[in-house]
Amino acid sequence: MKLGLLPVSGIVMALISASSVPAFAQTQVQQDRLNRVAQYVVTAPMCERLGMKLDPALPTKVEAAFKAETAPWQIAPAILDRLIGESVSRQVLILKTDLEAASGNGQTDAQLRGVRTILLAYGRTCMAATTDPIFAPLITLPAGYDLEKAATDTADTMLEAGGLASWQTARIQARGDLMMLAGACRSKIGAERSDALVREFGQSDDPRVRNYYSKSFDEGLADPAMISTLAGCNRAITANRVKAR
Repeated sequence: MKLGLLPVSGIVMALISASSVPAFAQTQVQQDRLNRVAQYVVTAPMCERLGMKLDPALPTKVEAAFKAETAPWQIAPAILDRLIGESVSRQVLILKTDLEAASGNGQTDAQLRGVRTILLAYGRTCMAATTDPIFAPLITLPAGYDLEKAATDTADTMLEAGGLASWQTARIQARGDLMMLAGACRSKIGAERSDALVREFGQSDDPRVRNYYSKSFDEGLADPAMISTLAGCNRAITANRVKAR
C-alpha cells in the first residue's frame, strides 16, 4: 500500500527564496526556530487532513509574522532567506522520507494498521503548532477536537478499501467478501440467489459498513471473471458464509 504525500502547495514556496548566499551567522536557537517554523509550514496540510482548520491566508501571514519575529536577529536578509529555504527543503525531505519509509515497510496487516501511529505523530506536531505564537491564529482546533479520533478516522479512510479500517472486524470483512461474490457470481448463481446473499449479509445500521458492502458488491459486479465457474463460486460462498456468521 502506498501512502500519497499530502500537498504542500504554495505554503512552502511562500517561504523559499532563490538566494544563493551561503548559510551562516545564525545562533543555534535561531536555527532551531527556523526548523520549527519550517516543520509547521510543511505539516500544515496534514493538520487540515486531520480535521484542523487552516487560515486560507496562512502562507502570507506566516511570511509576514516570521519576518517581524526575525527582524531583531541582525542577519542579512539574503542570508535569512537562504536559511529559511534550506529549513523548509529539509522538512519537506523529512516528511517525504518518513511517509515513503512507512509505505515501503507496509507489507503486513499490522504494519499497515500502523498508519494511525504515523498520523498521530504528525497530529502532535499540529497540536504544538496551535500554541505557537505565529501559528496559533492560523491552525486552530474545532470545538471538542479529539486527535486520537481524528487520526483513527483518517487512517480508516486510507485503509478501508483494503479491509483494514479499525471498524472492519473479521466478520465484516467476510461479509464484504460475500458481497463481492454476490456481484461477481451473479451471472452464475442467478439473480435470486445473489439478491438473497445481499439481504442476508449486506445489511447494517452503520453507514460505513453499508457503504463498504455496497462498494464490495459493485466491485464484484464489475468483474464477473473474478471467479469463472459456478463450482468456484459455490466453494467461495460456502467458505465465506462460515466466516460471516
